[in-house]
Amino acid sequence: MKRNDFEGLDLGALSSSAVAALIVLAGLLVLATRLYEVQITDSSQYGYINNRQSVRSVLVGGPRGRILDRHCQPLADNRVASSIVCCPEAFQKRTWEATVLEISNGIARVGAAIGRPSALSMRTIRRHVSQSLALPLTVWRELDDRELAIFAERAEEFPGFEVEDTFERVYPRGSFAAHLLGYVGRDRGDAVAGDEKYNFYAPEMRGRAGLESYYDGFLRGVSGERKVLVDARGFAIEEWTVVEPSKGLDLCLSLDANIQAAVEAELRGLKGAAAVINPKTGEVLALASAPGFNPNDFVPVLNSELYDRYAKNPAKPLLNRACGGGYAPGSTFKPITALAGLAAGVPPNLLHDCQGVYELGQMKIHCAARWGHGTLDLRHALMKSCNPYFCNLAMEAGTNLLVRSARAFGLGQKTGLDFGVDMAGTVPTAEWKMRMYNEKWFLGDVAQMSIGQGMLLVSPLQMARVAGAIGTGYLVTPHLKRDLPAERRKLPFPEAHLRVVREGLRMVVNGDGRERGTGWRAGEGLSVTACGKTGTAEVGRGATRRKNTWFIAYAPAEDPTVALAMVIENGDSGGGTAAPKAGAVLRAIFN
Repeated sequence: MKRNDFEGLDLGALSSSAVAALIVLAGLLVLATRLYEVQITDSSQYGYINNRQSVRSVLVGGPRGRILDRHCQPLADNRVASSIVCCPEAFQKRTWEATVLEISNGIARVGAAIGRPSALSMRTIRRHVSQSLALPLTVWRELDDRELAIFAERAEEFPGFEVEDTFERVYPRGSFAAHLLGYVGRDRGDAVAGDEKYNFYAPEMRGRAGLESYYDGFLRGVSGERKVLVDARGFAIEEWTVVEPSKGLDLCLSLDANIQAAVEAELRGLKGAAAVINPKTGEVLALASAPGFNPNDFVPVLNSELYDRYAKNPAKPLLNRACGGGYAPGSTFKPITALAGLAAGVPPNLLHDCQGVYELGQMKIHCAARWGHGTLDLRHALMKSCNPYFCNLAMEAGTNLLVRSARAFGLGQKTGLDFGVDMAGTVPTAEWKMRMYNEKWFLGDVAQMSIGQGMLLVSPLQMARVAGAIGTGYLVTPHLKRDLPAERRKLPFPEAHLRVVREGLRMVVNGDGRERGTGWRAGEGLSVTACGKTGTAEVGRGATRRKNTWFIAYAPAEDPTVALAMVIENGDSGGGTAAPKAGAVLRAIFN
C-alpha cells in the first residue's frame, strides 16, 4: 500500500476502539477473579453463614445429682417422666393462624382419645409457633400407664404427636427432711463456655430452696447440645445431638436418715423444731422443722393455688424453724449465765435462799417453785432451774461479761452452716437496744437475759452447738456436706468451771440421788448417761400469751458424740413437753 492509501484512515477512532476493548477485558478479569473468590476461596465462609441461618442450636440440661444421707439412702433422686409433645412441622399451613388452628384441633383429638383435655390455650400455642417453632410443644406432662397405653395403641392416628421422656426430680420419702432438702423448679439453662450462640434453652431443673439451692452448682448436670435443621419458614426438618448432657454430682450428707426420722416422729402434729449434731466434728445428724410440706408438690412447677395454701397457712409450714426460727431460749441459757458468774469470781458453792420470786424495783420475776426452792448452790440451781438464783448471779457478773459469754458460744452470730438459712439471732446490748428501740439499758434487761428471756433470740441449731460445746469444751461449725473438714475453737472458760456446769446438767437429767431434776423424763430408759437443760420461755401477752418449751442435751456424758436441741411451741413446760420427746430421740440413737 502506498503512503497515500493511509491518509484516509481515522487514527482517533482506532485508538478509542482499543481502549474500549481493554476496558472490557479488564472487567472480565475482575469478574472472573471475584467469581473464583466466591466459588472457591470464600465458599466455606458463605457455607458457614448459610448453615447458621438454617441450623438452630438447643442447649439441653443434664440430670441433677442425687442427695444421699450418710448411709447412701437417697433423699432426692431423678425419675423418668413421660410427656406427649406436638411437632409443629407436621401441621404447617399457608398462614400462621391456620397452622395454630390445625395444631389446636390435633391436640383436641389426642385429648379426647386419652381422656385428658389439654390445658393449653390458643394464646400459648400461638406464642410457641411465633417463638419456638423449631422445638416440640409439650402438651401433656406426667402421663400415667393407662394414658401411655392408649396413645401407644393409636399412635398412627395422631401423626405429629410423640412421647418424650424427661428427667424430673423426685423426693422418694415425700415430706421427709423437706426444709433441709428444699425443692427445684424448671428454668432456662445457661450457655456453656465458648462463643457459640444458642437459639433455644431447654428448661432444666434448678434449685429453689434448701440444699437444692445452696448446692445447685454442685448438683446441676452438665448441659449438652442438640442441633435442629429448619426450612425457610423455621419448621424443623432434622435434628441431631452434638454433645450428650451428663448427670451432676451426688451430694452425700452427714445427715442420718434414721435419726431424722426419729426427730420428725416426735414433732409430728406440732409446731417446733430440732437439731442434732456431732459435737466433735460439727456433722449435722438431723435438722427438722414442723409442720412441713411435700417438695414433690413443687415439681415440675408449683401451681398458684397450692402455693397460696402453703403461704397463707398460719402454721407457716414453709418456715425452717430449725435454723431460721428465732426463739427466746428460756432456761436453756442458764448454763451460760452460770459460766459468766464463775468467770466473775462467784464460787460454785455460793448459797442463795430462793423465796419464789426475784424483785428488782417494781419488777418481779417468779420462780417455777411458787414457794421457792430454799437454799441452793449453783449445781442444784441448774438442776431445779431456779430463776432468782440466776438473776442474782447475773447481777454479780454484769452485762458485759454475760454478753461476752453468750458470744463465746456463737450466739448473736451465724453458725457457718453450709446452707441458705442460718439465723444469727440476737444478743442484746445497751448499744443495740438504743439503736433498735431508742431506749436505755436497765438492770431489768440483765435479769431477763440471765434466764433466757427478754430480747435474746436463738435458733435450735445454735442451742445444739451450745449443748455440745459445754460437753466437749469446743464450739464446732456445723456442716451438712459429709466430707467437709471439722472446724472448732476452744471455749474461753477454765475446765474447772465447765466441770461445775456439766455436773449441774447431769443432775438435771439424772438427779442428785435424793431428788429428780427438771429433765428427768429425758433420761428414762436411756442406756447412756445424758446431760441436759430444760427451758420454758413465755411469749406474747394477754390472750396471745403462750409458752415455747425447750430441751437441750449432750450424750454420753463422759465422751459426747451427740448434742441436740428441741423446741416445741405452745407447750406446757420444758420438762413436761420437750424433755420426753428429746429423750425418745436419744433412745433411738443409743438404745
